[in-house]
Amino acid sequence: MLGSYFAMIVLVLGSVALSIAGLLVVRKYVPHDSLLGHHDVAGYMLSVLGTLYAIILGLIVVNALNTFQTARATVDQEANALHDIFHIANGLPEPNKQELRKSCLAYAEAMISDEWPSMQTGRTSLRGHDIFQDILRSGIGFQPENNAQDDLHQALLGEIDSMNDLRHTRLTVAQPEFDAIIWGVLIIGGVVLVVFTYFFGVERLSIQIVMTAMVTLVLGINLTLVGMFGYPYSGDVHVSAQPFLNDITAFKSEMAGQR
Repeated sequence: MLGSYFAMIVLVLGSVALSIAGLLVVRKYVPHDSLLGHHDVAGYMLSVLGTLYAIILGLIVVNALNTFQTARATVDQEANALHDIFHIANGLPEPNKQELRKSCLAYAEAMISDEWPSMQTGRTSLRGHDIFQDILRSGIGFQPENNAQDDLHQALLGEIDSMNDLRHTRLTVAQPEFDAIIWGVLIIGGVVLVVFTYFFGVERLSIQIVMTAMVTLVLGINLTLVGMFGYPYSGDVHVSAQPFLNDITAFKSEMAGQR
């Protein structure tokens, strides 16, 4: 799995090993004196390429982190909207009250058992969609009989609409954000930068090995950050469904207390 700690360690260490192997091959077949004659040109070109790549990589890393934070905030807000719908239902007459409250509980349970596992593979949960439609139908189908119920109905529809928008945003963020072109640019750019470090004729090979390994390590860590935070609902670092677990606990406690 791309977003797992194990994959991150394997990819980073593997990249470092390959970069060192490439350096050793270059130093074996290219004389040290020949490398010294290209220091000025190689240094200038590395500075230009490194700056361009750093800007691109930095923007993508920041975007991945922002995506993760947006996903977390969206889940919190969606769970809060569901919680508000559940409590607004307390003001509805029977059987509307119990129907809507049961739908809210079923929705929260579907998030845990069905929707979160589905989002790990970029899919949506049909069960979650169907239960939300039940909530929507309950809200639209309720006919207020007085001014107090009319105010309650308006508040209920507002929360349902907000929950619908948040659900749509969450499912959109669950889709892969970075396509093959972006990953290709990042990987090829990183390889080019590492290869450029081979053309500096550092007198002690051990020092150049350390320099090349450190450059590769930093690039690898940043790329794994994109992989881990750019897909917020999968991997070892992911947005938790804990807000819906909190809703389930609160809903069951209140429903048990009102029996």
